[in-house]
Amino acid sequence: MTRPLVLEWVRDPGGVWNVPTTEMARLAAAFPGARFASPATREEAEALLPETDAVFGYLVRPHNLASAAKLRWIHSPAAGVTGLLFPELAASAVTLTNGRGLHARSMAEHALALMLAIARQLPASRDRQREGRWDQVGQWHTAPGFLELAGATLGLVGFGETGKGVATLGKALGMRVLTVRRRPGSDPGPADEQWGTERLGELFAQSDWIVMTAPQTAATVKLVGAELLARMKPTAYLVNLARGALLDEGALLAALDAGQLAGAALDVFETEPLPAGHALWAHPRVVVTPHVGGVGPRYWERACDQFGANLARFLAGEPLFNVVDQRAGY
Repeated sequence: MTRPLVLEWVRDPGGVWNVPTTEMARLAAAFPGARFASPATREEAEALLPETDAVFGYLVRPHNLASAAKLRWIHSPAAGVTGLLFPELAASAVTLTNGRGLHARSMAEHALALMLAIARQLPASRDRQREGRWDQVGQWHTAPGFLELAGATLGLVGFGETGKGVATLGKALGMRVLTVRRRPGSDPGPADEQWGTERLGELFAQSDWIVMTAPQTAATVKLVGAELLARMKPTAYLVNLARGALLDEGALLAALDAGQLAGAALDVFETEPLPAGHALWAHPRVVVTPHVGGVGPRYWERACDQFGANLARFLAGEPLFNVVDQRAGY
């Protein structure tokens, strides 16, 4: 009997987002009952699709799905699956799973780092360090001054694993944590209150810090625009770690310039890389990080461990975990 073929295809033109060969070798050693292939080119990869049972990565698209006659499973090593949500795949018998939970700790820590950096004026201190300028009095009196997270209200847009991670860290610092989600109270979590999505505007109005971690779906594209931003406190901050498509950047810039919120910290953008000369680069009340919130030193080790756990189930004919609801988009 021919061993099932697992085809790995995670290729980043920038050379950052690639599965290390050592991790693929570790998987191959752990699963001698399967064959593994990591082709060098897309052409070579697509040539293997007719005999492929499982794809680890992003090879399958509408133009080549029909050639994958044996394909039963696709796994995305990231939580986001936007590029894999197309009607032909949803209508097929192929199961789609994702890397839900892998980014949670690093993204939660990134959110907290951004909040603390703003609260303690670290960007301003760094600017003065480069100038060789001691400006204790100036920073002390520059609005909004130095802030404390303890006692502040943290509003979470999205309450998956990352949102829960942010909530845990916020609670540890003494913050009041609110969240909106589609099914409030459907599972326990470290939020003081869980609200339905109909109270999203109230969340924006009450929070001192808004952190966005919700998935990108048809329902969440441009979720945060002029209307919600206008409800924020003028002393509040917005942190987006979700996807750039969830936030209307033009509306954000207008709201910042109108004083409707105090500032923003963004790790994701409508267009990536963020174009040179974009107004967000130089805005004095915006902190930019280049979509690195989910990066950590053991990411691929954890990603391949997670894939391996599901691969064991796949080979045994057992139900997989982290199955994506392709209609919901996550």
